[in-house]
Formats: sequence, structure tokens, C-alpha cells
Amino acid sequence: MSAPPSRPSLPVWRHALAGALAAVTALVTMSATAWAALVLLGAGAVAPVARLVPVLVSLAVGGGVTLESAAGAAGSAAAGGLGGLFGGGGGLSLGLAGEVALTPLTLSFLGTAVLATGFFRPLRRRARPTPAMLWARCGGALAITAVALPVCAVLARGTVRLPENVKDRIAERAGSGRFGGGAGGGFASGLSSVDFRTDVVTTAFLGWLGVVAVLAVGCLAARRTTLPRPVALGGPRLKWNAVLSALAGSAAVLCCVALAVAVLAGAAALTGRERAAEAAGVLLLAGPNLIAALLTTGAGTSWEAGVRRLRPEGGGMAGMLGTGQQDGASDRDRVVDLGHWAGAGVPLWVIGLLLTLLLLLLAGYVAAARTPARTAREDADAFLDRHTDTALRMGIAVGAATFVLPYLARGSLRLGVSLMGSEMGGLRAGLDTSPRLSALTAFVAAALAAYGGSRLQGRRAGRRERPAGASGTASGRRALTSDPVP
Repeated sequence: MSAPPSRPSLPVWRHALAGALAAVTALVTMSATAWAALVLLGAGAVAPVARLVPVLVSLAVGGGVTLESAAGAAGSAAAGGLGGLFGGGGGLSLGLAGEVALTPLTLSFLGTAVLATGFFRPLRRRARPTPAMLWARCGGALAITAVALPVCAVLARGTVRLPENVKDRIAERAGSGRFGGGAGGGFASGLSSVDFRTDVVTTAFLGWLGVVAVLAVGCLAARRTTLPRPVALGGPRLKWNAVLSALAGSAAVLCCVALAVAVLAGAAALTGRERAAEAAGVLLLAGPNLIAALLTTGAGTSWEAGVRRLRPEGGGMAGMLGTGQQDGASDRDRVVDLGHWAGAGVPLWVIGLLLTLLLLLLAGYVAAARTPARTAREDADAFLDRHTDTALRMGIAVGAATFVLPYLARGSLRLGVSLMGSEMGGLRAGLDTSPRLSALTAFVAAALAAYGGSRLQGRRAGRRERPAGASGTASGRRALTSDPVP
């Protein structure tokens, strides 16, 4: 049976428009998912959701959010003078500053998946595009990104109302000094709301670089597409396509599992279960963050989750208020070492290691199946056999990913309270990490697991199709270069 004839390629301007449409679709998908997560988390009670959606999109592409006391709260600080310092009627308001460093990887994954699918998949079964057409397609996506992300970052600013429990804790901290509880309410009166804003330049630049990285890696890893001949038959794609496509597919499956669990939790939330709604909202934002923490824990990455109290340095106003002294048990840091946290009686790092080895074994099997078979001459001239070559490339790719992932998956919220220019303290909460030598450990584990998977695939293929060497080689090369079948 012959394959359907390939359709003619699009003109250059249509390629540019298609690239721009892929970028727009990716941003719309990220925004819709962020809106659903915020609604599930009940974020509309603290700030307008329309302002928080661009914040999450900016964070997903690498931007950062800064916090500071609202303008109205700052103005009230001058009203009371120093009289409020001694529990008077005016009250001396506190200042609040901080930052949010978090990458909601679910949004990043959806944006990457939609952009890559919309960019590469429509080229399938079309006449081979010229390099100019591919450049036009890239230019359309990058041009829209360069315009849309700064607009998104400009919209990502507003005012958030602090929850009552946070305000009560601030009041308790402020009133626990040497001037009695009467001052606490006056101190915290200016902290009912906080302004937030996003760095426009950082968001636009890192987001633009992210799109460049997605398109560059996609040219190496994309399978169901037709690319210009210099790209399709180039050395980097021929060497890395099988490994990168197998790893990308494994990562996509894991992220889709997290999304499916989030959808199930959202469905359970319709029955009135508040915890299910919160779980769905968290997974819609940070499901891949949790998966990355689990997998890299097995490679030796140290992960800690908790809340730490920021203590003021020196005396000054903070020392005069007595905040330098701790209140005992109420001020203890709460930190959990995730690697040694026991789930079902087994440390989390053991679960992460076993899951990582299983996934890498499957990825090695798939990569070996997608690698074109070598001829006898190629096998004789090669420095490494095909199984070792696959294992080495898999180790390099996984080691690099293990080095980068902890910096993307971690997140933190820092809030600092200051009075008359002196920091009185604050808190830091989030998921922090120390990579250590986890990239080297991941390289070794990935190489061994991929070698085993490649050996397993070679043994099974040898048993099934011994006589089909030449035809298998031709079909493998055709699948790799994605030539339309005449």
C-alpha cells in the first residue's frame, strides 16, 4: 500500500503566520490553565484573577515577582508618629517587602508542548520546506513572543490582600516585643495589602530564550515532521534524535499523568471537597515540579521543604523591639528533608531511584528501537558499538537535565518586615534544593539503564526479524529524516 502523496509546502508568509499562531496558541493554553488553577485555589478572594493569570504566565517563562507594601499602607506610617511605638493611638505601620521565585512547570510544559506541536506537526506529509521557510516559521514565533511577553509582564501587577491568618501572625510578631500586645494591631494595620509586580525585561528576555531553546531542541527531537534537508540529514539530528525523542516522550507522559490526576481531583472537587480542589489547583501549577523533585532525589539531589524564620542582623530598631530574642517553640523553623521522608515505610530517595531506573530502561529501549541499524562497514568503523553509543548519549542528556531541573523545580516565597529602614525579620517558605553531585550520579545511572534497555531491544529485534536487515535500515532512516513517502 502506497502512502498518500505529500501536499505542496506553504509559501514563506504562511510559514511565518503559522509560527506566530503556534506561539499565540501556547500562551493562550498557559493562560487558560493558570485561570483554572487559580479558580480551584480560590485566589479570587485575595486578588483579581485577571491580574494573577499574567503573573503565573510570567513566572512560567522565567520571570520573577517582587512584593512591597501597598501605597495606602505606606502612607499611614506617617500618621501615628512615634506615639504608636509605645502603644499609643496612632500606631506605627510596618513595611513589607519580598519576592516570589517559582516556576509553575505545568504551565511551562503545556506551553512547550503546544508550541512544539503547532510548529512542527503541520509540516508532516508536506513537501520538504526550504531553510528560508523554516527560518520564517521561527521568525513568526519569536516575533509574537517578543511582543506578547512584555505585554503580559506589564499586566502582571496589582494589589493582593493578605489572608487573615497571615495578618494575625504579623500582628503577633509585632506585638510580642517589649511594648506589649497593644502595639501589635497598630504595627500590622498597614499590612492588609501588598503590591506585586513583574520584571518586564527579565520576563521578556528569558521567555524569548526559552522559545529559542524549544525550537532548537525540537529540530533535533521532533519525529513526525518534515524538515529542510540540511537539518534532517545533519549530524546532530542523526546522532541525537532517537535519544532526545525518547526522553521527551517519557517526560511528556509523566506530565500528562500529573495533568490527569489534576483533572480527577478537579472532578472530585465538584462534589464539594475543598481539599480536592486545592490539590487540583496545585497539580495544575506544579505537578511536574513534584515529579522532578522525586526523580532527582533518587539521583542524590537534596530537597528540603519548609518554613524558615528570617532573623534580623544586629541590633538597631529590631533589637529595641525585642525581636532578636526568640519566643521558643513558636519560632522554630519547620523543615522536612524530602529525601529521607518515608512513604509507605520506604525512604523517598529509594522510590525515586527505582522509578528513575525503570523510566530510563524504557527510554533506552525506545531510543534503541528508533536508532537506524548500522551497516557492517559502519559498525566496523565506529569507535563504540550501538548499545554503548546510545547509553553514552542518554547519560549525557539525563545528566544535563538533572543539573538544570532542580533550579527550575524549586520555588520560594520570601517576606521581610521592616520598621524605619531596619529589618525586623520575616519568613521564607518553599521547596529548596542542593544538587551536589547528582548530575554525575544521573549520568552513570542513565548510561547503565539505557545500555540495558538497548541490549534488551536488540535481543528482541534479533529474535523477531533476522532476515529483514536491509529493509529495516531503509525504513529506519526514512522515519528519522521524515521524508514524505512517494
